[in-house]
Amino acid sequence: MTKANVLFVCVDNSFLSLAAEAYLNHTSMGELRAFSAGPLPREEIVSLTQKVLFTNGMDESGLHPKPWTIFSLPHAPQPDYIISLQTSVLLDKQPMWPGQPVKMNWDICLDENMPRNIKEATDAFRKIKESIDLAISSKVFSSDSLNWRAAC
Repeated sequence: MTKANVLFVCVDNSFLSLAAEAYLNHTSMGELRAFSAGPLPREEIVSLTQKVLFTNGMDESGLHPKPWTIFSLPHAPQPDYIISLQTSVLLDKQPMWPGQPVKMNWDICLDENMPRNIKEATDAFRKIKESIDLAISSKVFSSDSLNWRAAC
């Protein structure tokens, strides 16, 4: 079976996309591989991300903000799905991705503002979980659409 690579993007890759990466990798049990990135990544993960993940039984091991341009390099994992988690002009100007990934916009945050406190962070993480759970249950990341990769 071919695993799908899912790239979550948000502007600074410090909360939304990192939380989505952690949750999808945690819940998909190896069936999917999640990554995250952004056009203007912060220097480090924000403490709200650590708190929300810890509260939900996950940790931030291996997570760090990174520029999305690394996923357009030849040796990088090729994204099959690219999911924008917020509305931003910066996210509209994505790099040229290898292959033809499916692009989606889930609008977890409707602007570039990030959660400012634990309540907002918890609410945003709940939306991320609900969106990922719905995508998995409705087979949005179907391996049938990726059979062409197995022939390459």
